[in-house]
Amino acid sequence: MPDISQIVPLARVLEISTDKLLGHTDAAFEKEAAVIRSKFGGINLISDLDYAEELYGLASKFFNKHPDVSDIAVVTLECYIELYSKGRLHTSKTEFLEECERYGNSIFRYETVSDRIYKTHYLMSRAYDLCGEREKAESYLQNLPYVFGFRDYWEAEIAFADNKNDIALEKVRKSFAQLARFTARCIRLAGRIVRAEGGEDADRISLELDEYMLRLINAFLSGGDYLPYRQIAQKTCLLYGLVSQNVKAGNLDQAKEHMAELLETREKHFECMDHPDGKQCLMFIKGDRDGSWGATKEKVDYWVDVAEKALCET
Repeated sequence: MPDISQIVPLARVLEISTDKLLGHTDAAFEKEAAVIRSKFGGINLISDLDYAEELYGLASKFFNKHPDVSDIAVVTLECYIELYSKGRLHTSKTEFLEECERYGNSIFRYETVSDRIYKTHYLMSRAYDLCGEREKAESYLQNLPYVFGFRDYWEAEIAFADNKNDIALEKVRKSFAQLARFTARCIRLAGRIVRAEGGEDADRISLELDEYMLRLINAFLSGGDYLPYRQIAQKTCLLYGLVSQNVKAGNLDQAKEHMAELLETREKHFECMDHPDGKQCLMFIKGDRDGSWGATKEKVDYWVDVAEKALCET
């Protein structure tokens, strides 16, 4: 029998669940676990109260017999919190948090799947937020990596779960804007790395990365009549570079298409600068210019001039 501290490391090395490692293989156990697992949908959050109540009735009984089966413990915790938040459970805050900690401790001890661990941090944060213990709630949110969603996104989930819809919408838009910026930075850095390394395909790969960034920026900017200042300035800068790059690569038709898009984007950019009020984009905060980003009208006109000269030289 291994030391209890070696259970999770062993499960990871052997690539099996902790319940398998601990010998939970009898037919009755497998059947009961299978019924519960067939009723929950992985990492998605539960919001249907009747569904949560039914699932909690099954999962909590199973957890009391098998607290080391961590995926079912996650579902038990989630259903329990949802029922408490909607007034379906009549228990004190102290008893509620103690029960949440009981589930949480089991998950953190036995779980090996990172998504379920991160989801548990979110659930525990929500539990403490429901009880007004913001400092403790914050401490759990600190454990969520960006790969699992920006911090503002999970705060939006908590606000939405508590029917604070105005706060939730603002935070989710803020999270979306962060994602847009971060995605663009990743692609831009990849291009810089390719150019720094050199090689016969460096120009082609760099151009493909910039074309990829343009498609993503256009996807982020779609929806509504407000083009966020940072993103539209970034698009303007990117387009003037793409004109020159495609001219250099001999892609004249592509260069002309980008030139036309650059002229159109400049007009939208200037209109946004001159009349920022009343603009709205579905997934960005209303009226958020996000600073000047150094893109004055003079600089934008300079970018357009450089692109036009590159085309004229052909």
